Amino acid sequence: MKIDAKDQGRRRIPRWVYALTVGLALMATATIVFKNASFSDRKFHWNAADDDGMTVAETEPPIVDEDDDDDHATNTSSTTATTANTTSERKGKTILMSLGSSTSPVSAPAVTRTLPAAKPTTEELIARAKRELSACRERYAAIRDYTCVFHKHERIDGKMSQPHVMLMKARADAIYFRFHQPNKGREAIYVPTKHEGKIVAHEPGMLRLVAGTMYLDPRGTMAMEENRHPISEAGIGKMIETITERWNVELDPLEAKVEFHPHIKVGDRVCRMVATIHPTRQPSFLFHKVKLFIDQEHGLPIRFEAYDWPKTPGAEPDLMEEYTFSDLKIDSGLTDRDFDPKNPQYSYGRF
Repeated sequence: MKIDAKDQGRRRIPRWVYALTVGLALMATATIVFKNASFSDRKFHWNAADDDGMTVAETEPPIVDEDDDDDHATNTSSTTATTANTTSERKGKTILMSLGSSTSPVSAPAVTRTLPAAKPTTEELIARAKRELSACRERYAAIRDYTCVFHKHERIDGKMSQPHVMLMKARADAIYFRFHQPNKGREAIYVPTKHEGKIVAHEPGMLRLVAGTMYLDPRGTMAMEENRHPISEAGIGKMIETITERWNVELDPLEAKVEFHPHIKVGDRVCRMVATIHPTRQPSFLFHKVKLFIDQEHGLPIRFEAYDWPKTPGAEPDLMEEYTFSDLKIDSGLTDRDFDPKNPQYSYGRF
């Protein structure tokens, strides 16, 4: 083969040199591409938002199952996809790939937080207390009569009297007491429309033989002995009326506090307790603190406590009066006979 004169003096370049040069150029290009990607041995993130909406993550987002339906996934090893799910493993770790639509990728479910309820204002607590008492008043208006064991403990002339325990029969227009302690056997009947509005009473034992049946002024000295309130104010209905009147006057948001306790037992009765407090003594306030216990089944108050203001800062307040209506039986079918001194079951008369 002849060699052209122009080519004389030039070296011929072998073909393997060309192949090596092209290979090195391709490797350099690949290195630049992978440097622009975020890749490491521990994490792999690929921003492919513009690549058909595909997202890749090392760990899947939390799944909140609020409806507890079978349609919601509860296994944290799978992620729902619109068209297909593909799982691959890289370096011992599971990488979940979710293929979504071309418009939006699959996103983590929203986290819902329930904020604590706002603390009610004093105005709201007072309104609630009055609603509770109004419901008691409506409940009492719906019953015809009741019987119970009445417990009374009062502070008179600065000293706590002996606790009184009495059988009680009552309806809106009449009341009957049989004492169990003290003065066991004493009886008293009060019907405002009968006996000239007097209490019909007798003492037990020899005193009954001497004095016989007595007719007493409800607010007279004998009737009020060892009593803070007259018999005309006794009973559940009168107690509701009295508290309603006092709360309408005394429960000012600037001068009163109200507390609620939803589950308190009085004996074996489950009650709601409403407490009203006046931190500062005022001439128009009767008590520092009052507690009203409302029977949850009957919807009626069955216990009342009232306290005086503490004598010194930080001291416990003195109990002024407490009343309990235990063993309450509603609509017992009482008749006029139950409020008649001539009832043969009673012990009126000298003999």
